[in-house]
Amino acid sequence: MTTANSAFKVHIENMPDALNTKKDVDEYCKQFWKEYKEKAKEKKAVKAEKPKRKKGVDKDGNPKEKRAPSAYNVFVKEKYAEIKEANPEMDKTEIFAEIAKLWQGQKAENAKAPSNEEKKVLEEKEEIEEIQEVEEVVEAPKKKSVRKAIVKKAKKTSPEEAQEEASE
Repeated sequence: MTTANSAFKVHIENMPDALNTKKDVDEYCKQFWKEYKEKAKEKKAVKAEKPKRKKGVDKDGNPKEKRAPSAYNVFVKEKYAEIKEANPEMDKTEIFAEIAKLWQGQKAENAKAPSNEEKKVLEEKEEIEEIQEVEEVVEAPKKKSVRKAIVKKAKKTSPEEAQEEASE
């Protein structure tokens, strides 16, 4: 998309040679600016016709599902009202500073005990380890068959060659 000045320069370059007087050139230039402004208005009108998407709606127009509030958000909601009642003279920043201190203290206590999510992760790891143990048991007979094949090859070769392979 060209800017207005560059479009005007192109328009002047394409000016017909029949324009001899200053008055004709001025009218030619005025006509360009008039047309340019009309085109700009049309473009704005087209942009205005497109409906803007709302924040809570996806591309199809269906409402988006909100995320569940985090543990911190729930904690702030609970403690804000309590601290505000206990200290009505405190402003918002002081209240949130107090909530942050309480959260850090609670966070330190909770660090000692595993959270529900951590428990789930630990359980999943244990399940994966159990599955791997079962797979190892199932794979064990395959290794024996490979060993048998190696022993058969050794028997086919001369006894001297078998001793050399065993020593390696």
